[in-house]
Amino acid sequence: MAKPYSEDLRERVIEAVEAGHNQTAVAAMFGISLRTVNGYVGLWRSTGSIAGKKFGGYFKARLTAYVDKVKSLVKAEPDATLAELQARLADEGITISIPALHRFLKAEKITYKKNAIRHGAKKNRHR
Repeated sequence: MAKPYSEDLRERVIEAVEAGHNQTAVAAMFGISLRTVNGYVGLWRSTGSIAGKKFGGYFKARLTAYVDKVKSLVKAEPDATLAELQARLADEGITISIPALHRFLKAEKITYKKNAIRHGAKKNRHR
């Protein structure tokens, strides 16, 4: 994902538009897209600010509200697979995908059985 443009560029874009240049000319002048200029001008006119939104690191997992429930399910059956945990959560009325469940358990440092089919790595025996 690309980083947002600097506050300095945003200010210069707004100053150019306020000075009377049209948005197409401002986009060409600064080498940015017309949509970006439209977004900055719209943000400036609606909020009076050109500050960018928070960038990364603010996603909150859907299961955060159910962390105690998930921990109790894992504690009751520590060898349950992700699919089994997902099914038990669905029985409780909590729907979540297996990858999202995996990310949540990893973030909360909750251990679980990885895979019911594979029984761990086997030695590669050479004769």
